[in-house]
Amino acid sequence: MTYTGKDVSVILPYIRPDGAERCLAALREYAPEVEIVAEYDPDRIGPARMIAKLVEKTTRPIVCFLADDTVPEYGFLEAALVAMETLPDGWGVVGLTDHGDRELCAHWVAHKNMLPLLDGEFHHTGYQHCFGSNELMDRAKEAGRYVKAWDAKIQHNNPVLIGGDYSGDSLLVGVYGKGGNKRNDLKTYYRRKRERLQKIAIGFPLVDQAVPVQFFTSFACMNKPSEYTLLVPQFPHGPWTGSIADARNSLVEQAMQEGASHLLMMDTDQIYPTDTLEKLLAHNVDVCGVRVHSRWPPFAPVFYRGSLGAYQYVEDEEMYSGNLVEIDATGTGCLLINMAIFDKLDPPWFQFSMIRGRPVGEDIYFCHIVREAGFRIYVDTSIEVGHLTTMTINRSLHTLCKQISKQTEV
Repeated sequence: MTYTGKDVSVILPYIRPDGAERCLAALREYAPEVEIVAEYDPDRIGPARMIAKLVEKTTRPIVCFLADDTVPEYGFLEAALVAMETLPDGWGVVGLTDHGDRELCAHWVAHKNMLPLLDGEFHHTGYQHCFGSNELMDRAKEAGRYVKAWDAKIQHNNPVLIGGDYSGDSLLVGVYGKGGNKRNDLKTYYRRKRERLQKIAIGFPLVDQAVPVQFFTSFACMNKPSEYTLLVPQFPHGPWTGSIADARNSLVEQAMQEGASHLLMMDTDQIYPTDTLEKLLAHNVDVCGVRVHSRWPPFAPVFYRGSLGAYQYVEDEEMYSGNLVEIDATGTGCLLINMAIFDKLDPPWFQFSMIRGRPVGEDIYFCHIVREAGFRIYVDTSIEVGHLTTMTINRSLHTLCKQISKQTEV
């Protein structure tokens, strides 16, 4: 199959007539055979909804999306159509090249055969502005119908890409407002990806110099889905990491990017039963942990009820009941998190803080914001996790143990 400009409709939603005219002039010179459907967006409804509106008006099988801050270069369309022909059955999505080696396709050429695979719209109309192209590329890749055409070049005079700002009547200011709410679109993107892919992510917040063989063996033997994503912090980790809070935040960010439905955070200084993940997933709750004992005397499990700064330990009767127990705070050494909760939580999700002059760990802080947002936290007390430790045996520890022994003598 060989495509030409006669197979292509170019859609051009715009808010800046001067920019649109520069784009149209280049099209008239470099792609005179295309159908052009250009329309002003007076109400600032945004690219996604404008794209849907303009696609309805096209009459040709292939759509090329450009904007009023783009100027296509000579040969861009021919290169894109050649790339299209390399896809299965000769159709799919082709990413145009706007700046250097960017993999993303802010602007694209796509065959209308893709529409049934995309719920009938090239850009999801729930986006205000950004991330429609990201989702289009993701879904085309998932279908095996995406290619980047590095020779299909356009100039993209976006202020972010060319080092400018958002002053004036830019599309981003018009849609989001100054300082805008781009994060809502980002959350929509992650939510839709999560619901589509339903992945399980397992994250190791590596901060130690080595991973104990006991942990590795228990993880290797643990029952896991046939497909899962394994994550480690995206910066120098181990003893070079900034903090455990940084490591945990990195794991959450990556799980979002991966489209994970759940993130199992597993500290690497613990030993896990083979059915740990299966049991936690079966509960289908917002956040679910296990009973992890602290590494220092009196080795109490981190099970709390109450509020930040005024927590009380849960009684042994519940801690060792073998039941699913609802609590207000727990450690994050082994925690299964439904990623949907992050739609209502803003970063940083893990951080150290001070309450009434006392330090609050990143795990307790996380539990606090989770409960404040209205989500529920549970612990499966039937899961026996062993917490590994290396203790320095010295006079202080000996004295402490003698004191404990005296307190427990009958």
